[in-house]
Amino acid sequence: MNGKEIKRAVDISARTGSILLRSGADITRVEDTLNHMMRSFGVKKYDIFTITNGIFLSASADDAPEGMGDYTRICEVPKNSSDLGKIDLVNTLSRDIEAGKCDMDGAEKRLEEIENSKKYNVFVSLGAAAVASGAFSYLFGGSFVDALLAALIGFSYYILFIQLDKTKLSKLLTNGICGCLLALLSVACFRLIPGVNLDKVIIGAIMPLIPGVAFVNSVRDIAAGDYISGTIRMIDAIVTASGIAIGVGVTILVFTRLSVI
Repeated sequence: MNGKEIKRAVDISARTGSILLRSGADITRVEDTLNHMMRSFGVKKYDIFTITNGIFLSASADDAPEGMGDYTRICEVPKNSSDLGKIDLVNTLSRDIEAGKCDMDGAEKRLEEIENSKKYNVFVSLGAAAVASGAFSYLFGGSFVDALLAALIGFSYYILFIQLDKTKLSKLLTNGICGCLLALLSVACFRLIPGVNLDKVIIGAIMPLIPGVAFVNSVRDIAAGDYISGTIRMIDAIVTASGIAIGVGVTILVFTRLSVI
């Protein structure tokens, strides 16, 4: 391969890895995908280093002297929310490239389509939050009324969560505010409706905020030996969980002190 082709292969691979990281993919998946793509493009001399918020990728021609003719690409990847749909689309693309069904031109076009693909509709996200809240409330022993209230509360506060997420506030503050709101709504339901189990409603309503994907990926990264990335993801999950705990805990403490509950 000549220098121009290698540069293009590196750019496409780096763009692919950036999409995967922004969508919440674990480090092992990202590096494995980039390895498959670079080999499929015909690049033999290359190095890849990936952490949670960055990709370092370099390559050189086969006949280039050591340290000469290298092309290096460094991508800063801002932390974003999980998007399993984009991860699936990128995985399909990498398989097609390895199978020879897609060349560099096709890969660039499909990456553009993946980046511009729309997220789930707002109402779909709100509906999913409501279903998850109600289902978990019932799963943890809540009554039908508890599950219904948890679903309504999950739907309501998730509207605020979506709006706050657009403002790029810190996760600690965003989750703290949402935790405070869901606790307020739960206490209101507890006071106004007889027979409501406050703990079951809160447990169910809190579930859409739980950083499950971040936590699981942190464990996977640590298990795979990517300690830096695993630690970063673990801290991210802890910060998110701390925001939820502070928001809910402070609100419940205040109402307890006021003898409301």
